[in-house]
Amino acid sequence: MEPLQISQYIELCRLGNSAAFKNIVSEYQQLIYSLAFKLLCNEQDAEDATQDTFVKVWQNISNYKPQYKFSTWIYKITVHICYDKMRIKKHIDYVDVENYDEYSDVNQEDFLHNKELKKLIVKLTKGLTPKQKLIFTLSDLEEMKVEEIKTVTGLSSSKIKSNLYLARKYIKLKINDL
Repeated sequence: MEPLQISQYIELCRLGNSAAFKNIVSEYQQLIYSLAFKLLCNEQDAEDATQDTFVKVWQNISNYKPQYKFSTWIYKITVHICYDKMRIKKHIDYVDVENYDEYSDVNQEDFLHNKELKKLIVKLTKGLTPKQKLIFTLSDLEEMKVEEIKTVTGLSSSKIKSNLYLARKYIKLKINDL
């Protein structure tokens, strides 16, 4: 979808047009779910985070500033929701990769891909702090630049770089162990 079209939908949403909001949801839903899944490693949590993101977007669309990319703004909302969920679950071994629930509405190929991705992410990021996992995911899995991560997380460049360095160092050790 073109930026001009997104801008038009945003303006309609500010006027309470739910049909325009449905177009925004359909445009960004897969992107947001993918990010949430990579951060949370759980389909149900990712679905919840995706839904929470769009609720927050609808409630705060009037606060969106057009000088920023809409995708960055919506990423920022998603990251904060996921980060809160990760901090809450910090002391819980929250992913049991062997007891992965299969949902009837998920096609088998997607299910297997998500299961393998989940196993790999869990193995590699299990010992990271929530902040390190967040920075690693945004940088290395979502391929965002430091400036974008800075905008999304609100962290300074030096904090991003140090967390990324520590995360990569840990990941490299985990890969060597495999």
